[in-house]
Amino acid sequence: MFKKTPIILFALLLSASLSAQTAPKYGHMNLGNLLELLPDTKKADDQIKAFAGALGVKDDSLGRALQAGAEALQKEYDAGVLTPLQAQQRQAELQKQQEFLQKFEQEANQMVTTKREELLKPILSKVDEAIKAVAKENGYTMIFDTSTGAMLFATETDDVTEMVKKKLEL
Repeated sequence: MFKKTPIILFALLLSASLSAQTAPKYGHMNLGNLLELLPDTKKADDQIKAFAGALGVKDDSLGRALQAGAEALQKEYDAGVLTPLQAQQRQAELQKQQEFLQKFEQEANQMVTTKREELLKPILSKVDEAIKAVAKENGYTMIFDTSTGAMLFATETDDVTEMVKKKLEL
């Protein structure tokens, strides 16, 4: 009976060792902090600020022109230089300028968003590749972003939706 004890002990240790190797391994990182450390992110931010600044200059110019037109209309109307019909026509022109300015601001915001996505896409792809490589090299099942709670990496898994639906009798 004592001769079987080492074999049983060895089997238990082997079993424990194998189960420890198959246990999922999770990791985390703060993606936002990492991105701030990258020189490419700083360059992209500088380019975005310059691009947004140029659009801001045009926006300011359009806004000043609209303001000057409104002030001129008010002065001329108060001085009695304009007929009611002329005043109405000038107001309509100012309204068109106002609508153009609003449209420009919306388009400028979209242009800045598009530029940001364009500049950050290669940086995020590079970081994503690095995260996946680290996960594979170190056996991580999942890696989470602590700044957002998002999952940055997950190994291929089974979709259990159908099993859960069945359990819920759906």
